[in-house]
Amino acid sequence: MTSEERGALPRYLRRAWGDHPAPGTRGRRASLSIDEIVTRAVLLADSDGMAAVSLVKLAASLEVTPNALYRYLESREELDVLLREHALAEPPTPDPTLPWQEAVKRWALLLRLRYAAHPWLADLTLSVPITPHALGWLEALLIALDSSPIPRDDVLRTAVLLDGYVREQFLTQRDLSAWSNDDTDPSPDITGVVSRLLEARGLHRVALLFREGSYNEPSDSTGDQNFAFGLDRIVLGLEAGASRGR
Repeated sequence: MTSEERGALPRYLRRAWGDHPAPGTRGRRASLSIDEIVTRAVLLADSDGMAAVSLVKLAASLEVTPNALYRYLESREELDVLLREHALAEPPTPDPTLPWQEAVKRWALLLRLRYAAHPWLADLTLSVPITPHALGWLEALLIALDSSPIPRDDVLRTAVLLDGYVREQFLTQRDLSAWSNDDTDPSPDITGVVSRLLEARGLHRVALLFREGSYNEPSDSTGDQNFAFGLDRIVLGLEAGASRGR
């Protein structure tokens, strides 16, 4: 990174782009590295979620003071940037043999796996992608869309749609799974009772879903099926909209 490039980037982004400044000189000799800090933060987040990655808890885990972390980190914002880059990892290599529809689905499924590997990725504050791995994922999607009929003016909107779908579907499945797996207050089967109450209120179609067993607690396989269903419909809609010139 040149001095001009370094000066143009905000300080909290520089390390993500390959700048590796020496630790601050105040206090004791440096005993940590930024890689050690990020690795420990990832372990804490994987174990107990982002609530466990306060600077106070992170410092305690590393057996240093919170102030000592600032010898290595520009800010908490920089830590979140580095955590997102770690969780996303290297973007996928495009498969040129796939039709664009399948390439887009592959991209979405691989991104979903990154959320599954590090569920706290969905809890980081949303921001416009501006780091190498995040933009690499965007590049991979744009390559998948190269052969699509989607107008160029709509390509970035399409990327936002697909990225948002993956994230929101992951959050929905994660929250529903947490609720259905909570055995601290097991709920009795009230399907029959609710079905009769629905019928009495004239909600016959919803009552039928209850009686058929369609309206029940989701499983992991149900979440996978729901994700695939939605993704298929998005891709079909993109294809149909582009063919109509919309």
